[in-house]
Amino acid sequence: MIHINASKLKGRTGSLRLFDMEGRLVVEKKVEVISGGYVTGEIPMNGVANGVYLVNLITDSESVSSKTIKF
Repeated sequence: MIHINASKLKGRTGSLRLFDMEGRLVVEKKVEVISGGYVTGEIPMNGVANGVYLVNLITDSESVSSKTIKF
């Protein structure tokens, strides 16, 4: 399980996406931006192969990305 916490985001709604390193969408989950621009979410990793992934949090106003490794 990947736990995502972000703050000071602009926008009200968005999505949390997990991509493999070839750019294929693996998981997508809708999120809400709460008071203060805070987002929290989880991406289940059961059934996802070991490797390097890109986690992308996109709101209706901006985008934030980070890499993660499952092993």
